[in-house]
Amino acid sequence: MAQFALGIDAAWTAHHPAGVALIKIPARGPSQLIRVARSYEEFCNFAHDKKIDWVTNVHGSLPNIPELLAVCKKLTGTLPNVVALDIPLGPQPITGRRAADRMVTKAYITRKAGTHSPTAQRPGPISRRLFEQLTESGFKWLPAIAAPLQNKNTPVCLEVYPHPAIIELLNLTERLQYKISKRQKYWPALTREARRVAVARNLNRLRLALAKRINGVTTWLPAAPALIKKKQLARLKGYEDALDAIVCAWIGGEFLAANCVAYGDSASAIWLPRPQ
Repeated sequence: MAQFALGIDAAWTAHHPAGVALIKIPARGPSQLIRVARSYEEFCNFAHDKKIDWVTNVHGSLPNIPELLAVCKKLTGTLPNVVALDIPLGPQPITGRRAADRMVTKAYITRKAGTHSPTAQRPGPISRRLFEQLTESGFKWLPAIAAPLQNKNTPVCLEVYPHPAIIELLNLTERLQYKISKRQKYWPALTREARRVAVARNLNRLRLALAKRINGVTTWLPAAPALIKKKQLARLKGYEDALDAIVCAWIGGEFLAANCVAYGDSASAIWLPRPQ
């Protein structure tokens, strides 16, 4: 029987868009990308056969998990088995660094993939809203010390983190340099045009790596260099968010395949693909 994973690259504030991706994981064979979008609104509102128009802008909004789940059910006939989110998540108010943040940082800091530090303001309210909506929708949050689920049909929600997951996906020695806003920091000696080409090349590297695991990635996402040639660099942030959402969904699929490990304690957990 097929399973489904919903990945959310959740923005830490309401005015920034959040990437969303839904994948199907069949009992045999590769996964399939069902839908990907650059924002909650785009995921919920565009027609089933419509592709992303990368020229258009998308806007941020508060997350609406019931609406997202309703769209997933409309597309697949069922709810996701797992929702994997790139945002601090847990039952207790998140006001600072947690055991999960410290443990992931310890494991990946030498590869430049330590975690960001959450605060009560960012992503406090968004994190709380997501957690409450997910648990009210029947999704069980798993701490790092969770016992195996007695009911395998119980839907779960997980906190994930793309940077170290991408390291494992690509077998890298350090984090992939694909963030649009950091291209000058990555390559200060390069020209502006060379930096654009370099970040587009890494975005496409991630796209192709995901495409080897998930059918449909290259159908939904054009090659990033094509956007550079069309002078759509500003649109690459949405492209980046879409890729991150697919990474989150892929981690969710790895969890369903029992190929993830959790970093944290009874109050925090960041789930990542098992190190190679």
